[in-house]
Amino acid sequence: MKTDESGRYDDLTVSELIEHALALNEGQLSAKGALVVSPERDTEAQRFIVNEPSVSDVIRADAQFHLLDTEVFKSIWERVKDDVAERSRYRIHVHMGVDSHIAVPLEITTLSAWHALTCHYLCHCPSEFNPREKPVWKLIWTPLSSFGDAEILSHGGGVILIHVGKRRILMGGALTTGEMRRTIMTLLGLILPEKDALPLHGAAVQGDGEITLFLGPAGAQKSTWALKCGQLIGDRALSWSSNGLHRLADGCRLHLNQSLPISLDQALQFGTVAENLTLTNERTPILDDPNDDLSTTIPAHLVVPLELLNATSETNTDGPTQLVILTTDPLGVLPPLAKISHEQCLAWFILGYGNHFGPQEGLRPEMDIRFMPGFMDTLLPRNLNDYIVILEDLLKKFETRCFLVNAGWHGGHSGQGSPLSTSEQSAVIDSMHHCADWRPFGALGLSIPSDKSETATAWNSVDRWPDSGDCLSNLSKLVSIIADELQRTSNPERWLRALEIQCN
Repeated sequence: MKTDESGRYDDLTVSELIEHALALNEGQLSAKGALVVSPERDTEAQRFIVNEPSVSDVIRADAQFHLLDTEVFKSIWERVKDDVAERSRYRIHVHMGVDSHIAVPLEITTLSAWHALTCHYLCHCPSEFNPREKPVWKLIWTPLSSFGDAEILSHGGGVILIHVGKRRILMGGALTTGEMRRTIMTLLGLILPEKDALPLHGAAVQGDGEITLFLGPAGAQKSTWALKCGQLIGDRALSWSSNGLHRLADGCRLHLNQSLPISLDQALQFGTVAENLTLTNERTPILDDPNDDLSTTIPAHLVVPLELLNATSETNTDGPTQLVILTTDPLGVLPPLAKISHEQCLAWFILGYGNHFGPQEGLRPEMDIRFMPGFMDTLLPRNLNDYIVILEDLLKKFETRCFLVNAGWHGGHSGQGSPLSTSEQSAVIDSMHHCADWRPFGALGLSIPSDKSETATAWNSVDRWPDSGDCLSNLSKLVSIIADELQRTSNPERWLRALEIQCN
């Protein structure tokens, strides 16, 4: 254990950090040994990025960042740094990326032991820090009180400040560990395209002779789909370049629910961090009720090392051979599975069509249609064309087959239809791997399997609705909504043509 006289603890081991967290009453151990914490949570976080040429020249106009003056950031940084120096704190040196050639070295400082613990899994802890002597990024995560009376705190929620030129990041407030990971991925979204690499907020898996990459909006259950396909390569922290897929972290953060195909006894071992997991008096877990309204409950998450999951030890893999766009269609008109071309894959990537909570949103009265370019919102802060050019080249290089899977509703819209059953999900996965005969769906340029499945009700969404007229009406509505959204892109004619939507 390394510490200095001011109460700074450097690079503590997993066991040491858990010992500190328990001593500080940050959490308790479950029966199987996981550290269970119940953090407060800011529902909103404002994001600021320092306005400098290296940023303003590349950041897209609709990126969810407020521009910040350099001197304002400098003042806040010094204030936070001075405040943190008077407190007990934890500093950990990690890489975002396992391969040192592309890894970004990070020095992360937190005031909570359990926050530092999660960095062991949401990043990569190397045997040797920064062997290539790259410039080191510094991230400080503190309560809002460390920021003093800074004007940017006027909205009352959490804040994230990024200074690209100085390689500094400030996080303030009761933010989630997912927000920390998201912030680092945002950083990679800025710098990796300069190396012709694409950061991915998805899940990758190898199995049945395939390497499959799942991309989709929050709530699409990317982890669930991936874990059903074989051995996990990485989850939520991946990059893709001409060298293949690359894992960026030693673990992952999973939304814990009853559909997640993992051994809970295995995952809740010593070293795992369980956020907002309810325990019985015997310290055994109580899973979220699937009927709970996600708008009023705080979901449980696991920050778990990959070694406790069905994961491969490989950090670099070829491919992917298959890319699956998961969409959560609240209108319930997209088919369970469709084969799409590379050009169509790019169009769906740009659209990022879905909703806020995936199938769970059926419990809410309102229907919520959402477009999130690249399915990553703030994680793709550059001009979208920067990412599209890279993705287009990679799809061609690896001859990746592309699919669209509706992980949302079928047989009716949100609140009336239902998600795919477990057996139907298995049929989708099997058809992705083995189906050779496809026929036109009749809209958006999609192709669906020609043969009937023994376990899937119907491949054509029209056949799943009680009234085919209602389905066709909603399908026409979706086409119109998508056309309007594509008109906002820099090259609408290209994407409308890809989805076989008539240009007006």
